[in-house]
Amino acid sequence: MPKYKHVGSYDAGGDLSKEWFVSYHFLKPEKLRKPNEPLYQRFRVCKSINSVHTLSERKRQLKIVKEGIKTLLGLGFNPFHVFKSYNKTSLSKYNIINCIDNYLLSVKSTLKRNSFRVYENRLLLLKQYLDMNGFSMLNIDDVTKQMIFEFVNKYRVERSWSNKTYNSYINDIQAFMGYYVDNYDDYLKTNPCKKIKRLSVVKKGNIPFDNRTLSDVLNWTKEKDPYLYQFCRFIYYSCLRPDAELRLLKVGDIDLVSRRIMAPSDNTKSKRTQWIPIDDEFAQILRELNLHQYKITDYIFTSTGTPGPKSVCEGYFRKRFIKVRRAIYIPEGVTLYAFKHTRCIHMVEDGVKLTTIIKYTRHSTLAELMDYLKDMGIIIGEEVSIKSRKI
Repeated sequence: MPKYKHVGSYDAGGDLSKEWFVSYHFLKPEKLRKPNEPLYQRFRVCKSINSVHTLSERKRQLKIVKEGIKTLLGLGFNPFHVFKSYNKTSLSKYNIINCIDNYLLSVKSTLKRNSFRVYENRLLLLKQYLDMNGFSMLNIDDVTKQMIFEFVNKYRVERSWSNKTYNSYINDIQAFMGYYVDNYDDYLKTNPCKKIKRLSVVKKGNIPFDNRTLSDVLNWTKEKDPYLYQFCRFIYYSCLRPDAELRLLKVGDIDLVSRRIMAPSDNTKSKRTQWIPIDDEFAQILRELNLHQYKITDYIFTSTGTPGPKSVCEGYFRKRFIKVRRAIYIPEGVTLYAFKHTRCIHMVEDGVKLTTIIKYTRHSTLAELMDYLKDMGIIIGEEVSIKSRKI
């Protein structure tokens, strides 16, 4: 005698005002059976289906729930057993919910706080979706490519995700799945995300200041916001990333004797300690700060305006830069990073060798540096004036 039968769905003829559901019949335990009553009890699942209010999306949701119920029943799910989806003591180590939680614990120490928060929120949304659709009892190797595709596609529509956000969710889930493929023998053999097609993304590129805008920004900040002016000059001369690196710069990272600045491995993209040269103009600015008066552990940029034990928060200068935007016309896409991009263009125009410029940009190869410059319209080795014949 089969444990379950008649897994079906009801769509009310497409009427969204009525209740749609997935139903199935499950064999009653012996102690619940009574004479002259059916051996099977009917169950209906409807909550996660009727919360969707467009016809196409509800049809898709109905299909997802039906397939999920079939999968769960095939794996031995019994509706008469009382359980809690997130009770870890009742779930195996292979359970998808446990795997997500354990993975987040594992990578937390390797990511910066804000990066981890974004990553965590994406995987928690996946957990919520799996639970809402009856998939929370699945093992990680039971999660299919279609389930993940349906997940990202659902929220792309509901939350109006950009193509970049859509791709980021897939990439983060792929990284999560890849963790178990790469490091364990018995969790997952293949990564279901690998073949999910990504959406095309238009690359905005690196946008420097034009000469007029650069002059206007520097003049405005020098008069109206001297602290932001100083921060902008630091970006220009050091080419450090504003939030991830420059904001966290300490007194001890600056060596005026050897004329170099250290970018610690904790802050750099490459996770390697890197060194940036200090030129004459920048050296003069740094000497005027009298940094020898402060502790080597003090941060250069603090909310008090002088070096101290606590750095400004992330986005501190980005918010101050908004005032500049309101006062001066700045083209769309131009950010504080533009000071770094502009500095690199100026060095090329001033005849600085690429082998020196790469010490500021910290690209791995000269080819990467040339691609970076080309992206901003700087073609190395070509004359500005091109001769042509009149025809």
